[in-house]
Amino acid sequence: MMLNDLTCYRRYIPGLIAAGIALVFLLATASAEEPLAAPEVYAEGWHPLTLGKLGSDFFDPRIAPPNGSSGAPRHGWLNTVDGFFTNEGHLAYDWTDGDGGDVHRGIARLNHPWSQRFWTGIEVPFIVHSGDDTNFGDVTLTGQVMLHETQDLSINTGLGVTFPTGDDDTGGELLLFRPQVNLWSDIGRGFSFRAGTSLIFDDDGYEAFRANVALGQTVTPHDRTPFGDFTWYVSANFEEPDDGDTFLSLTPGVRTHLGNNLFFLTGAEFPVVNRDENFDVRVFAQFVRGF
Repeated sequence: MMLNDLTCYRRYIPGLIAAGIALVFLLATASAEEPLAAPEVYAEGWHPLTLGKLGSDFFDPRIAPPNGSSGAPRHGWLNTVDGFFTNEGHLAYDWTDGDGGDVHRGIARLNHPWSQRFWTGIEVPFIVHSGDDTNFGDVTLTGQVMLHETQDLSINTGLGVTFPTGDDDTGGELLLFRPQVNLWSDIGRGFSFRAGTSLIFDDDGYEAFRANVALGQTVTPHDRTPFGDFTWYVSANFEEPDDGDTFLSLTPGVRTHLGNNLFFLTGAEFPVVNRDENFDVRVFAQFVRGF
């Protein structure tokens, strides 16, 4: 069988991905011998942050907040926004199956909170392969300010800037600005909810409005490796461009703690509106190391 003949089996890929995620979920929940334990009320030295004290405690040293009151951790998920700050490195891969051909990307990220109120993250697509072209991608630098943070709620705002370091042949070479507001909340029983909105501008002006909502549940304790902090979630992404078709997708995924603050995440994104104008499926895999 020729390699090109395998394209007829692509229609089975979404089902296989969903079945794989379901199998991992069943294995993880079966390994849990007790309900997710609620953490201590506050981590040592941590205190809630309010908007009214933004100026007075902006440069206070960063102390990570505790888990939510029902045990939901402040952990990043795939294809979602973070209303909280993270201190970690990522090594990620994604593959997009579209009518225009396959696109493969390798991405490195580094996130670091400099104080209780200020955080930066850098995303470097070190390889982008599309069709017969392989290039470096567009680097994104994001800065965020924490507006409000309690045990069960975090709200931040910031600006992401994408620099035209890539190549037009692989969908890059774009200068973009993304002002944003993001939220995270523990809503009980290990569930957490997150949401965010942003506007996209290029050097010619306004480009698009984006919104994200996600819901998931952490079902095992942190030390139950390799299924520690096991979390299932579903993320929805919406985009309304100034000139073009509306986009809406769903991304089911899972996250698990393998041990020594090393996490693995996987998921798949499925467009549900104007799918013919976008892609069939995008598959993600990511390792995260927390510091």
